[in-house]
Amino acid sequence: MQISTAVQEKESNWLTVLVTVAGIIVGMVLVGVVFTRMGLLNGLRGGGTTAVSPTALAITTENMQFGQETLQVKAGQPFSFLLDNKDFYGHSFDVDELDWHVQMPANDKLMIDFTAVPPGTYTIYCAIPGHREAGMVATLIVEK
Repeated sequence: MQISTAVQEKESNWLTVLVTVAGIIVGMVLVGVVFTRMGLLNGLRGGGTTAVSPTALAITTENMQFGQETLQVKAGQPFSFLLDNKDFYGHSFDVDELDWHVQMPANDKLMIDFTAVPPGTYTIYCAIPGHREAGMVATLIVEK
C-alpha cells in the first residue's frame, strides 16, 4: 500500500511544527537558566532599599570594580557591609583569610553582618572568573 503525496506532506508539516515548537520551548528554558545563573532576573523582584546603620559600610560594584579601594573597620566590633551591586550580572565578595564568601546577585542589595575580626590587612576580591583579573579588588584594613 502506498501513501499518497498529500498524506506524506501533512505528516511532514505536522512533524516540522512539532519539532519547531519543541525547539522554541527548549530555547526559552535555556535562556531562563542562563539569566537565573547570571542573576539577571533579580532586579525584577523589586527588593526594596535596605537602611544603612551607623556601623555599616556601603560597598558598591559597578563596571567590574568595587566602588571603594580601601575599607577600614575596628577589630572586635560588630559592623555591616551593605553590598550594592549596580551591574546587571552577579559578583561575589570574598576574603579568603576570613573565610568570607558572599554571592552578590545582579542589580541587588544585601546587608552582611560581621564581628570579631582580628587586626590586619585583608584582600577583598570578586571570585567570578575574570573579575579579579579585571581589577575587582579592594583592601580591608582592620585596626586595633
